[in-house]
Amino acid sequence: MNIFVTVGHTHYNALFKAVNEQLSPKKYHIVNQISEGTYLPDNHRYFKYTAHVQDEVNKADLVITHAGAGSVFNLLEMAKPTLIVPNFDRIDNHQQDLADFVIKNNYACVCTDLQRLEEFVLKSVNNQFTPYQKNNFCGYEKILEIIK
Repeated sequence: MNIFVTVGHTHYNALFKAVNEQLSPKKYHIVNQISEGTYLPDNHRYFKYTAHVQDEVNKADLVITHAGAGSVFNLLEMAKPTLIVPNFDRIDNHQQDLADFVIKNNYACVCTDLQRLEEFVLKSVNNQFTPYQKNNFCGYEKILEIIK
């Protein structure tokens, strides 16, 4: 199974450590986008940034991501199998809020216990999820009226 792990422009050392220690390179081909993280996986390939992140997403059978809105909604709109792992080291609970929204609507799998990462990897590819329907924003005219 090809897995891409991404954290956007943040750092999430605990996630990369869990991936490195729990997901065997004999079972999984993993590419990690570690951003500004300091943990350097030794079992799987990694890089900090690339202009070709979408290529990595396209090649993956599963994407493991932090619960950043940009990453999550992009993956849901693509209907890409996704495992969301909220980063609880962030300043506020916005990643938990987004994870709760995903769970409530059955859009993807969410893992909040890094010790159970492989279990949730398997759930992410074996379960059926509700397709996400993007709601286009149509309030531009109203905003323009207000600010004029």
